[in-house]
Amino acid sequence: MTFAFAKRAPAIRVWLLAGAVAGSSVLCCAAPERKVVVGMSHCGRLSTAQREWLPSEWQPFLEYTRVCSIQNSKREAVVLLVSAWAILYYKAQPGTTVSQVDMPHPLLFSPAGAVLGSLPYNFPDDPPAELRVTFAQWEDDFPQRIDLFLTDPRAAGSRSLPPLVWDQNQRKFATKGEGSS
Repeated sequence: MTFAFAKRAPAIRVWLLAGAVAGSSVLCCAAPERKVVVGMSHCGRLSTAQREWLPSEWQPFLEYTRVCSIQNSKREAVVLLVSAWAILYYKAQPGTTVSQVDMPHPLLFSPAGAVLGSLPYNFPDDPPAELRVTFAQWEDDFPQRIDLFLTDPRAAGSRSLPPLVWDQNQRKFATKGEGSS
């Protein structure tokens, strides 16, 4: 009996090894979480209808405002990020010294124009800081979280900001605890 087992031991080891490799490859190669990092290629000029969504404080910045389309896996727009681009605004100002102005905070819209929230800093930059915006934790082809990272040369330094989380009841993105009583 011992002799028969010893003869089969290499074959058993091969099967055990094959099972372990197959099991670990399933674990190692699971589909990564979908993330969409907003870049310049996502953005373009506002349509006439999109301009009408914006409050009056946006009027001086409309020429420098861009809309960035965040698409789901079917390439359908699910969120629109609208922001006044500081680099375009300051580049267009006459003279060599331009006073810094307060730009309106970027707004998040549905493709139909409903406000879904706002960002705490301008995108893509809030001179001298730059904001990286990542749409993450997708469920049913809609992002449930927006991760924010500020690259800031000032004393506060570069840092992650609190994420904006989708609140299905309020139908908007907000930081946890924002607007709760």
